[in-house]
Amino acid sequence: MTDTRPTYQIASPSIRPYVQTLWPGALAMPFETRDGDGRKISLADDHLSGRHLLLVFLSDPDSEHAKALLRSLADLFAPLDAADATVIAVSASADAAHNNALKRTTGFPWPVASDPSGGMFASYGLHKGTDHATRLVLVTPYRQIRTWFDLEEDAGETLKTIMDTLDNSRAAEELRWSPPHAPILTVPNVFSPEECGKLVESVVTDTPFMVRQPQPGEVAGDYRIPVYDHYRQDRVDLIIKNRDTLALLDERIFGRVTPMIKKAFAFEVTRREDLHIARYFGKREGFSMGHRDNTDPPGAHRKFALSISLNDDYEGGEITFKEFSPKGYRVPAGTAMVFSSSLLHEVQETTLGVRYNLISHFF
Repeated sequence: MTDTRPTYQIASPSIRPYVQTLWPGALAMPFETRDGDGRKISLADDHLSGRHLLLVFLSDPDSEHAKALLRSLADLFAPLDAADATVIAVSASADAAHNNALKRTTGFPWPVASDPSGGMFASYGLHKGTDHATRLVLVTPYRQIRTWFDLEEDAGETLKTIMDTLDNSRAAEELRWSPPHAPILTVPNVFSPEECGKLVESVVTDTPFMVRQPQPGEVAGDYRIPVYDHYRQDRVDLIIKNRDTLALLDERIFGRVTPMIKKAFAFEVTRREDLHIARYFGKREGFSMGHRDNTDPPGAHRKFALSISLNDDYEGGEITFKEFSPKGYRVPAGTAMVFSSSLLHEVQETTLGVRYNLISHFF
């Protein structure tokens, strides 16, 4: 006889062996799901990185208990956001329209995602359809399990405990004698102050401004071009093509920087991309989620990013690596920073003056 039950009901008995045991400090299991509108959500998403993540597993999304919990979380949107925390509700229902209706009726501002296979529930200790707990799992910015709660009644005390945990974590980070440090190599004195000044001067001289990459032979030397990373409006790059300038830069980079990369990371740099001088000025605008430099096919070959500060007379403009710390990095003029192209990073808004930086990628 043909089994006509819904797919998950057929698969459910086979899911039980895959239910994981949670413990504090364990790495959060990766997942990929979709919200009620079909948009993909994964643990590795850049817009989630560097933030606490509260996963809310709704074994019975139709219950008044589940709806009250989502309303209570919605009321905490501002303090959770201030604590750098994002929430994702994971519904036992695979009906996207049903989950969207739940989101609307409760005023829940974050995604309500589906888990049709039960794999996400299993990754966080629940057998969907059998275990009826409403579970909250708090995941740290380093993607470790911080704590979890199974709710049966009013969530008030649990949510207070979660907010206290977030506040205490933030206070503890501020008091650390050694804050978390991204794996960055710094190399001082790559350029002299005079050389930095000449490079900055090359940006402010009159060079052709292009709104697209030029065709071969269209521009003889250096040119400027806008860069709209995440829609930012404060960046224009000078693309260096002058042979004398490139000869000096390559002498310094391959004589002073790449040997240190080999020493620190056991990687032999043999090639670089074009050298840019990025000029940052004014309001940043756009999205501040950060980016990685080698996740798209055109940049997949990149191994390390190069960033050399060319001036000191500005404020703001730090480079942040939010997966490691909210604190930004700023180095003296002439100093190089080298880091993996796969690291999530972001140049903050320059709040006073103009920031100049020489950048490229190694492979």
